[in-house]
Amino acid sequence: MSNTAAARAFAPATVGNIICGFDIFGLALGAPGDEVEAKLRDEPGVVITAVHGDGGRLPIQADRNVVGVAINAVLTECGLENVGVEIEVWKGLPISGGMGGSAASAVAAVVAADELLQTRLSSEAMLRCASEGERGPKGDTHPDNIAPALHGGIVMVRPDEPAIAIPLPVPDGLSVALVHPDLELETNDMRGVLPDTIPLSKAVRQWADCSALVVGLYEEDWDLIRRALVDRVAEPHRIPFIPGFGAVRAASLEAGALGAGLSGSGPSMFALCRTITDARSVASAMAEAFAGVGLEGADTHVSEVGNTGAHVIKPPA
Repeated sequence: MSNTAAARAFAPATVGNIICGFDIFGLALGAPGDEVEAKLRDEPGVVITAVHGDGGRLPIQADRNVVGVAINAVLTECGLENVGVEIEVWKGLPISGGMGGSAASAVAAVVAADELLQTRLSSEAMLRCASEGERGPKGDTHPDNIAPALHGGIVMVRPDEPAIAIPLPVPDGLSVALVHPDLELETNDMRGVLPDTIPLSKAVRQWADCSALVVGLYEEDWDLIRRALVDRVAEPHRIPFIPGFGAVRAASLEAGALGAGLSGSGPSMFALCRTITDARSVASAMAEAFAGVGLEGADTHVSEVGNTGAHVIKPPA
């Protein structure tokens, strides 16, 4: 194999949970996202040469970084353990920001490796390898971020082993306003604040809202989508860690959002909107509300729900 061969891939930011669907629903944005470039090398094994955009915080040891573990999973999946791969990473997503940053890196790595090695992995195998990538150094994996980063659109993830991703329809115009304040919250810490059990009455209402959201997406029933966007399981326990949560959500609804809540485990917050124009107005209102509690300069991202997911790209000239 020539050691000049290379492939580069992009994977987008994602929103896990989508408010009512804790650990089972996720959606992809069109941008921003992470990029990974993979090249063949003469020596067997996986080497990370650089990680850009992380402020030097992420490890470059392949067994401690999701991209290295993900590509090793591809090599194992395809019986190519004697092949050498060199990786370079460009982080476009914040660390511990609730935007699926580790999932995007793992997915971009798998897509780049698949293109480089021409292994033609199935979507199920890609999901499996990316999940192993995130599980390796983090000790946990989040298919509700990995699946939409890989496939795009809105997905439902069955908690099988391995996980199964089921695409859901995206109503025309459905857009996302996402605001990332200058905070970091570790996903594992935010899972640690959740109770081990919930009252049956809350569980029943949550199941009903999950079902209602699916029906609303299929029927493009905007009112049903709006009424389904309630989280009785995770959000009540995580709100205290997000300054101004109530004000930001109220501002989004006043500006025309269908519903708003935490993106994943936070600190980012997102809102679903009927149009991209609505999403722009909602994002501005949410950022202004964060500024009102002292979190000025929050990053805003506005996008229609991204239908392409991860894909191979050309490196910048």
